[in-house]
Amino acid sequence: MNADNHLMHHTPVQINIQQLRQFRLHRSGLLIPFPTAEQVAESLGGVQAQIHPSAGLALFNRTYDLTYERYETLLFEERSLVKLWGQRGTLHVYATKDWPLICAMLAGSKSWWARNAEKTETHDVYTDLVRQAEALLRQKGVMGRSELRASGLFNDEEHLSPWGGVFADLVRQGYACHAARSGEGLFAHRIHWRPDLRWEQPDLDAANVEMLRRYLHAYGPATLQDYAHWRGAARNRARRWWAAMEPELAQIHVEGQTMYLLNEDLDELTRSPEPPSPSLHMLHRFDPLLLAHKDKSWIVPVVHYKQVFRSAGHIEGVVLNAGIAIATWRYVRKGKALHIILEPFAPLATHLHSLIEQRSQEIATFFGLRLAGIEGM
Repeated sequence: MNADNHLMHHTPVQINIQQLRQFRLHRSGLLIPFPTAEQVAESLGGVQAQIHPSAGLALFNRTYDLTYERYETLLFEERSLVKLWGQRGTLHVYATKDWPLICAMLAGSKSWWARNAEKTETHDVYTDLVRQAEALLRQKGVMGRSELRASGLFNDEEHLSPWGGVFADLVRQGYACHAARSGEGLFAHRIHWRPDLRWEQPDLDAANVEMLRRYLHAYGPATLQDYAHWRGAARNRARRWWAAMEPELAQIHVEGQTMYLLNEDLDELTRSPEPPSPSLHMLHRFDPLLLAHKDKSWIVPVVHYKQVFRSAGHIEGVVLNAGIAIATWRYVRKGKALHIILEPFAPLATHLHSLIEQRSQEIATFFGLRLAGIEGM
């Protein structure tokens, strides 16, 4: 069965690109915020977090009154959020109650270091090292690479790589998560970090179908290609999980392109709320909406694509006006001051200046800093 062409039970719904854009903004929590940061992380299937403050800003943009200090409290003190390697092999912040689901979704996947051990016929040695590292982490509770190095277990610095190393496999296998940094990256054993957490993992397929359901709920209408891109899965695996969802999907035609949405979300699509007027957002680097679809022309005009999606996988922050990128932006911290630097794609309309100033002030407040200036307006 071809998941792209299979006929759904509903007559296709016709919408235009503006309706698509508005619905995706709405479901992402940018028009009506989620009640809590945990609900953002759960609904969006995690928030990419290889740049730690960027994940905080993604949550801040989608909920009420979040500060950077509160973001770190939720992660490292209350521990209702957890930082793990997830889809696409990339660091994400998830709702902690989803920890078993994320590990189930990735069951059987191996880190670069584990795959390299297989290639060099040292798999058994590496597997034993992971086992010994898990035992040491269980004993210590929290540990960094320096302690692992001092243990004498590891002769190969590759296994202590700051990009993951043996810790990447401990996280994948559900033993560890990221703890707060203390001069170096630290990892905590799950039993130490959240001993109360019920650990019930669904099987691989059930976990991936559940994450696909969340994906479509948060980012639909979307295509199989979009989902495979977001999940970082080979098309044949993505197609299998997609096929399991087909009875729950409706066809959506968007200006000649066929997309899919959960049947249960159809009513909301046809009555999605009007965006606030005027609607301006400042999404930071690697925002979920910039990562969720293979075709990004709905949010970033093709002519400006390379200004946002740069080489080596770098993705810039964007200023959205009515859901369309009109500038990139970044911030620089200098002491207690925050500087915002804009690079507009064209001269900014005067009425946007006050909106950008207001949002920049709110971003400074998120960090607990004073807004010192905005360059590029």
